Amino acid sequence: MIRMMAMAAVTLMAVAGGARADEAIKTQVLLKTTTTNIGQPIHYPRAGTPQITTMIITIPPGAATALHTHPGPLVGYILEGQLEVRAAGGKVNRYKAGDSFVEALNHAHAGTNTGTGPLRILVTVVGTKGVPYAVPVKK
Repeated sequence: MIRMMAMAAVTLMAVAGGARADEAIKTQVLLKTTTTNIGQPIHYPRAGTPQITTMIITIPPGAATALHTHPGPLVGYILEGQLEVRAAGGKVNRYKAGDSFVEALNHAHAGTNTGTGPLRILVTVVGTKGVPYAVPVKK
């Protein structure tokens, strides 16, 4: 534990050391929430080995994901384009570049690129090793 804390301190000093003395280090909060995009409370996996995955998903214009669910929290940040997410029950959310959101948990939904160019989403999944981050819903 002490070794991990020492490594973190060295890393922080190295990062901070890269900034000039007259430059302020800035933090911009993109999202702070306790609920998903359909109002559910966020919960973390309680069994298995925790695993965090970060990826960029690219969806062509007019394309859509299959209807699916997420067993654990998935945070999205729109890098480019426009996204429309339709959840079972009729809830519709629309996002554009610069927007952040937490996807619905264990609730069916699908996303569509409603823009004229590619949709790029930076996604971070707080999941469990061996458990898929998205589960297709059979119709």
